Amino acid sequence: MDLYLKLILFIIISILYFWSVTGYGKIITNKYSNYFETYFDGTILLLILSYIIYVTTGTNLIINILIIVIGLYLNFFNIKIFKNITHKSFFLLFLSLFSILVISKTHEDFNNYHYFFINEIFNNNLTIGISKLNGYFIHISLLTHNQSLLFLPYFKFKLIHLPIFLIYFSTLGYFINVLFEKKVKSDEVFYSLLSVFILLIKFNRLSEYGYDYISHFILLIVFHKIYFLNSDNSELVKSILYFTLTILIKPVSLLFLPLMFFILYKKDLLFFKNIPKSRYFLIFTLIIVLFSSSLFKTGCIFYPVNKTCFSAETISWSKKDSLKDYSKIVALWAKGYWIQDDSKYEKIDDTNIYLQNFKWFKFWVEKHFFYKIFEFLLILIGSVILIYVYFKKDNSSLGRKDNDTLIMLILSLFSIVFWLNTVPQFRFGFSSIIIFIYLSFKYFFNLNIIFDKKKFFHLLILGLLVLNLKNINRINSEFERNDFYKFKDFPFYNEKVIKYDYSNFKVKKFLHIEIIE
Repeated sequence: MDLYLKLILFIIISILYFWSVTGYGKIITNKYSNYFETYFDGTILLLILSYIIYVTTGTNLIINILIIVIGLYLNFFNIKIFKNITHKSFFLLFLSLFSILVISKTHEDFNNYHYFFINEIFNNNLTIGISKLNGYFIHISLLTHNQSLLFLPYFKFKLIHLPIFLIYFSTLGYFINVLFEKKVKSDEVFYSLLSVFILLIKFNRLSEYGYDYISHFILLIVFHKIYFLNSDNSELVKSILYFTLTILIKPVSLLFLPLMFFILYKKDLLFFKNIPKSRYFLIFTLIIVLFSSSLFKTGCIFYPVNKTCFSAETISWSKKDSLKDYSKIVALWAKGYWIQDDSKYEKIDDTNIYLQNFKWFKFWVEKHFFYKIFEFLLILIGSVILIYVYFKKDNSSLGRKDNDTLIMLILSLFSIVFWLNTVPQFRFGFSSIIIFIYLSFKYFFNLNIIFDKKKFFHLLILGLLVLNLKNINRINSEFERNDFYKFKDFPFYNEKVIKYDYSNFKVKKFLHIEIIE
């Protein structure tokens, strides 16, 4: 098939998938909601549906086609007029971002276990103890169940990056939509502008991230709801629902938990009694999916907490003993233990001593902070200054020190300390860093600005230019590669076919369920 025809087909099926997911989202989205929320709502319903299919009948090509067709029917049958969005603006934004999705080389973890696990979900029914096949399966994202629904005729597994790209796309769309609402406060406009610009100029290469980044994109929306929209109970309930979704995508999102306590500061406990039963049901169902998936894979109700694990004597596939060692390995990796050889400081061989009393901190600062985080801080602070100068309302420089901002500033600092003490890798904490920097500037300086559509489009065009120039350069370099990742199937990534030999494992069969011991 001609390259251009394949590219056009890729774009069409991507848009159809977005519309299909939003069709499911319309079941629970209020027509007055932000248009792009429907994608996140649809993602939640599809995650629940795909997981139920996995643990019962197992998926197949016919089921996948039916799910997409039904979603399209729900979308166009239940047409609602959402605020501040047109078909023209939707298509322009989608096409402007599409270069992100055109990749040949995926991120390093993809072929190690991401693709492998999606392949297992599609080709097999529920497999209990699947983490014994590959230790990385312990912490694989539950979004893989949504991705398994994208095995389609001709494409096979070529579309499985779509859910990740569309979360990025929908996050950008969400904040752009906020900017064009009529009753938006100046500080809310500033935060939305900052989120849009940072997403465009910093997080613009799909090949660089898996599931860690996208959970934080959603957390930026969660913060927007609990800080700017806290007078609306329905928005606070939605923030809890989305926060739960981020934990299913990546449990490390729990590091954001301190900021969620802002709801308790703004609302009394009676607020929780007023949550609609349908929302309770969705949140409860997501928690059941989270716990049952962890139990089926590892023998733990929630694997990050070792005390929730059953012993191997109780459950044959339990990973209780190895998970404790695994947690230590993750901490050593995150805190730079294995990069000491290139450090100017004296190496600490004893792993226990290395992790004690922040002895790891100087190595982490030298090799990770200045390599990843310092650059990001410069971009972030520079973006704040750029937006302030370009959109400023007056010459006042002092901020209004309100209690809400101070409380949230302290909570965001707790979140950063929590992150720093556990897994201080940039990918696991950048949303809290963005929020902390924004709130710091807001507390000490006057961030009152005037939203100007013309100036916004200048900023948007600048961000899109940076994004597309980076990705066009990357795509060209992928055509010039001479290894496996040379672009051979443009515009689709190069797929490594992975099959696993079960012969080394004892496998029991119970109905359609396989148990690996």
